[in-house]
Amino acid sequence: MLLAGTVALSLSACGDGGGTSTDVLAPGTYKLTFSAISTARLPVAISGVDVAVKFPVGLSVSTNSGGSGQIVYASITPGSAIQTTSLVYGNYSASTRTAYLSMATTQTSYRSGQFMNLLFTVASGTSVTKNDIFLLNATYPKYKVVGLDEVTHSTVTMSGTVKTMLGVER
Repeated sequence: MLLAGTVALSLSACGDGGGTSTDVLAPGTYKLTFSAISTARLPVAISGVDVAVKFPVGLSVSTNSGGSGQIVYASITPGSAIQTTSLVYGNYSASTRTAYLSMATTQTSYRSGQFMNLLFTVASGTSVTKNDIFLLNATYPKYKVVGLDEVTHSTVTMSGTVKTMLGVER
């Protein structure tokens, strides 16, 4: 049931967590939020999402190895819309500054809302805005959304009818 790949589609910026998206991010830790909204009536609830997101130079994600590799467990969490058992995990490539993330849930009613959060760090001396993150991901991102049809016990791909949105919070 876990997602096996990604489909290139559009990821859009949604909200900026306060302030304006042109404010330079101060050094420190921030939260990248991932939300889903259906653009059509979904045939089944969402049970999993794969996303890939790029980071500008000067931003990083904590991994077990300190560079590329599995993202530290405490840095990636289910979103506020996920009310039941879920699994979130990911890997980060330092050379491409890309995080590959997955969420799977047993929730049978999830159709929209925040599904995942990822902590990232802004290094000292970095001049990056929220808008820089949104623009970098406007043409790059990949995502895949699936649900489980409980009648046929088959996976339903819904990437074309679900839009993922990105937010940045302090």
